[in-house]
Amino acid sequence: MNSKKGNGKVILITGATGGIGSATANLLHDEGYKVYGTTRNLDSAHKTSFELVQLDVTDDTSVKQCVAEIVSKEGKIDFLINNAGYGLCGALKDTTTQELQDQFNTNFFGVHRMVAEVVPIMIEQNQGRIINIGTFGGRLGLPFQGAYSATKAALAVYSDALKIELMRDKIKVSLIEPGDIRTDFNAGRRFSKNYDEDIDAQRTVKIMYEAEQKGTHPKKVARTILKAMKRRNPKPRYLKGPDTFFFSIVEALFPHSLHTVFARLYYKVPKKRKKKNR
Repeated sequence: MNSKKGNGKVILITGATGGIGSATANLLHDEGYKVYGTTRNLDSAHKTSFELVQLDVTDDTSVKQCVAEIVSKEGKIDFLINNAGYGLCGALKDTTTQELQDQFNTNFFGVHRMVAEVVPIMIEQNQGRIINIGTFGGRLGLPFQGAYSATKAALAVYSDALKIELMRDKIKVSLIEPGDIRTDFNAGRRFSKNYDEDIDAQRTVKIMYEAEQKGTHPKKVARTILKAMKRRNPKPRYLKGPDTFFFSIVEALFPHSLHTVFARLYYKVPKKRKKKNR
């Protein structure tokens, strides 16, 4: 490990035991940063090259304890990378209010809890950076994963506003928007009521899963995060993945009505529901 590369900078990254989180934590550790990754269950976590800390982003007390533990050891937090999250699949009409609240509690309010706890420390330091992990699906509602898309759309606007607000405190904010990424994201997916009876939802999620298996390697996303960290003036948003490039062209050149048509055709969502045989 080259300690000069990281310059003693302390990183806190949530959801660091798999996918983008794990790839990023390992890369930053190798780059010489002092990395603290989080996991919901320390007892079942695999051994890592970086230090693991217990954290449940849906619990205020857990967030406070996690941040306090790192500050007590290091005296600071230079970078906060908000990565923890999961996807809820199924038709929105079948999604209960509680399921939707749970999705937002992790993917959106979990980020806010971390920001609210870490930003005062960064203000006292007179510097800091926050990197939120969104998705291109936050720009266009993904069918049968609409709850997940909604949380990421909210996170995108939140990140934009946060960036402007924290400029006066010398804290910089960026949003990373990956497309299909080759991770274990599917293993953490949850499913709403009636999903097992909805063949259209199952087909769509299968297409998503297959695209993810052929998608961008998480190490490439990790390198984009590192790039954003190193830039003196990082961009507000970073797209990552060839599919995001294609979608961004569609987004720029065509009206929103065609965006939804394209999404429907790509995910093979029929215009009419098939009637059940009686």
